[in-house]
Order: sequence, then C-alpha cells, then structure tokens
Amino acid sequence: MSQYIYIKFDIKHHGCWSSFSTHNYFDTLINIDYSTFDVLKARRLAIIRGSKDDGKAQIKSMLNNDKSIIDHEISEILTKNRYSIYIISMLQAIESTVIGKLKMHDVILLNTNIYDGKESYEIIGTKTLKTVISSKLTDDRIHILNLVYEYVDEEKIIKILSRNIAKMLLTEKEQLILRKAKELGYLDIPRRKNLEEIAKELGTSKMNLSLSLRKILKKFSNLA
Repeated sequence: MSQYIYIKFDIKHHGCWSSFSTHNYFDTLINIDYSTFDVLKARRLAIIRGSKDDGKAQIKSMLNNDKSIIDHEISEILTKNRYSIYIISMLQAIESTVIGKLKMHDVILLNTNIYDGKESYEIIGTKTLKTVISSKLTDDRIHILNLVYEYVDEEKIIKILSRNIAKMLLTEKEQLILRKAKELGYLDIPRRKNLEEIAKELGTSKMNLSLSLRKILKKFSNLA
C-alpha cells in the first residue's frame, strides 16, 4: 500500500485577500517560486464573470486588503461580454500563506484555487500530513471548513488535473446542470433518469436543458 495519501481541504483565511473574493471570481495557481528573503512569488489565472469594466478594480481591491502582499501586477488577457481573464502576479510574505506552511512538509501541490471567499487545496503527501494539517495549519486566522483524506489512484489524479478546466469554461448555471445530471444518473450507462426527469428537478423545460447540455458538450469538444 502506498505511503502517500491524497488530501483535499477548504479554508476561510481571515484577513487574506482570498477572503474578499466573491461568487463571480475564480482563480487557480499556475506558478510559485520561493525567494531567499521569505517571499512567495505567485502567478494566478483568474476569471471574473460580469461587467468587464469592474474586473481589474475588483482584483485590486481584494489584493489591497491584504497587508502581507508586498507587490502585485494585474494583466488582462481576454475580455468578452460576460467574463474577463487575468494573470495576477504577486509577491507575498511567505509566513502569511498556507502554501508557505505546507512547504516545510514536502507536499506535492496538485491544485489550489480561490472562489467565493474560500481557498481550496488538493495535495499529495505522506500519511503524517493528517496530523500536520489538523493541528499545525489551523490558527486564529485560518479556519478549516472541510478536510478529506483518501488513497491515491489514477482516476483521482486525472480528475484533479482536469477539474479546473470545467470551472473556467462553464458558467455557474452550467456547472449546476452538469453536477445535477451526474448526481441523478443521467450520465450513467444505462441512465437512471431521463432528460425530462432532470429538467423537472432543475425547474426548466426539456428543450432548454437539452440546449444547455449541448453548449456544455461543445465547450469541451473545442478542447480536442
């Protein structure tokens, strides 16, 4: 049996810029570097849904609320009618970050993102991490909302690596539809519920649901 385990946890990090994010903001970490001066250099890919005029100002306001951020730069990559995508580069005091706390325990950071005031982490590490996270990670600023330990397998790794694609591509409504279709067995073979039954659960018409599922499928097919 492997000595490594998969750990997923969400936190509310009071006073951190992440705690000021809202439901229209989602980001994922794409690069980190540790300097010799106890500074964490991070780059994040962020998407903001809504008015394009407010996106950059929203991110700047979030970052300015965190006194541990030494410097930052916000670059707009793409703007559409309903969303904008940015690269956020920042320098932050490492002792104020969860990543900094995890670094000393030799973890493999698979995924970390910020959404609706919460930070989410998915890591692989040794079994001793169970004690580390539940005891040493929590302090007066960090509140763990949930903590999941599971054994590592191939299917889980693939899911982790692909999960952010869905979050970036799909709207909240589309994510809800896909999640409900999965929960109710529409994606099973054979299907446990048909399209009409799923539509009833979601309070929409069979036609609208069919169109939504086709849009979702098209977004994923465009990646091929």
